[in-house]
Amino acid sequence: MNLDVVFYWMLAVVAGSLGGIHVPINGALGARINSPLVATFTFYGIGFAIITALCLIRWDRAAFQALATVPKWYFIAGVISVLSVGSSTFLIPRVGAVNLFVVVVASQMTVRMVISHYGWLESPVSAVSWIKILGALLLVLGAVLVVRD
Repeated sequence: MNLDVVFYWMLAVVAGSLGGIHVPINGALGARINSPLVATFTFYGIGFAIITALCLIRWDRAAFQALATVPKWYFIAGVISVLSVGSSTFLIPRVGAVNLFVVVVASQMTVRMVISHYGWLESPVSAVSWIKILGALLLVLGAVLVVRD
């Protein structure tokens, strides 16, 4: 296997692991201060400060200028991100980190399979096959088993 591909998969595991850590932390913060809204604001405030510093350090004028030319629907991702993190912050203390995680993963996988199958949102086309459907059903079944207690 190509070393670049191995690196990309390792990076995906790290990114997934960090996602598994940050959501419960933000949920705990929301519960501790009794405000999912302020916890989400804090999460994005810190994130905004860090990404601002990185963009200033590695200024890419062409990329910022290109923002004016992209379809406006791209910017809905920021709204979706806030809704996703904010709802997770609200739900963690109420349903638990593991339960939320398995439902989120099963939901994301199902939606992403449909998006990829049709190539929506400029996604590369990856046709749904019977083996993918079986994998999705097993993942959903696993999520149901996890949240049943």
